[in-house]
Amino acid sequence: MTTADNSTVIDVDRLEQLADIMLPTAHGMPSASEVGAVNSYLDEVLGWRDDLRQPLFEALSALDPATFTVERLSAFLAEDENAYTALTTVVAACYYLSPVVRDRIGYPGQVAKTYDPFAYTEWVAEGLLDPVVERGPIWREAPE
Repeated sequence: MTTADNSTVIDVDRLEQLADIMLPTAHGMPSASEVGAVNSYLDEVLGWRDDLRQPLFEALSALDPATFTVERLSAFLAEDENAYTALTTVVAACYYLSPVVRDRIGYPGQVAKTYDPFAYTEWVAEGLLDPVVERGPIWREAPE
């Protein structure tokens, strides 16, 4: 169970069971529980998006892991869009925070790239922007 400052308590075990049904082992990718996605990253995800805590709690209250299927998840979207969005967002965020998952999909994380503001791209050097520059600035006044 995870909670933040006396707010809604999230049943982590129940969420992990649902996450495994949503993201099972398949096509060379591990399941959510194999990488410890929910247990390892739920607090971090809810730290960024605490607005998802209450609808996630509602999703966990409405869905029973014993009868949960991907088809049930699709139907749940029509029943409670906010809870569906919270559940799918939190599960996906937790899963893709895992270094194991990121390694398997070839995503190293955010990488700093240097930029030379004096270097021109090829299409600028070829003159593709010349007609725009020659035309000069144009715009329409926005209505007030």
